[in-house]
Amino acid sequence: MSHYRLKGTSGSVINQSFPFKELIVVGSAADCDVTLDEAGVAEHHAEICLADGGLLLRDLGSESGTLLNGEPVSEASLASGDEIRVGTCRWMLQAPGLRPERILTTDVVKKRGRRWPRVLIWTTLAFAAGAVAVARWKPEWLDLLRSML
Repeated sequence: MSHYRLKGTSGSVINQSFPFKELIVVGSAADCDVTLDEAGVAEHHAEICLADGGLLLRDLGSESGTLLNGEPVSEASLASGDEIRVGTCRWMLQAPGLRPERILTTDVVKKRGRRWPRVLIWTTLAFAAGAVAVARWKPEWLDLLRSML
C-alpha cells in the first residue's frame, strides 16, 4: 500500500485530501474515485496507478487533456511534489515524510533579509525629497510651519 495522497490546491477540490490506494480514477462519472462536475472533464478523464513500485499518471483519452507540472501528458511517472491538473482542479501529490523536491527547493525556502532597514532608508529618502521640494517650490509653507512651532 502506498503512502501517497492527492492534496487539492485549486478548483472544486481545494483543501480536500484523497488518500491513494492502488488506483485513483478522476472524471465526471459517478463511479470515479474523484468526481468533478465541470465542463471539459471527461467521464473517465485520468488515472493514477501503482506501477513498478512508483506511481504512473495516465490520461484516459480526454479531449481537454491532463497536465503534469504545467505540461500536457498522456502517460508519465510521478514523484512527491508533482502538480496534476484536470480542468480547473489542481492537486499536489504528497508523500508523508518526504520533502517535495520540485516545490521546496533551497532557492524557494531561502530566508529573506530583514525588511525594516530598507523601509527606514526609503522612508527617510522620501521625506528628504519632500522637504527639498517644499523648500524649493513652496517656501511660504516653511514660514507657515515655523509659525506653528
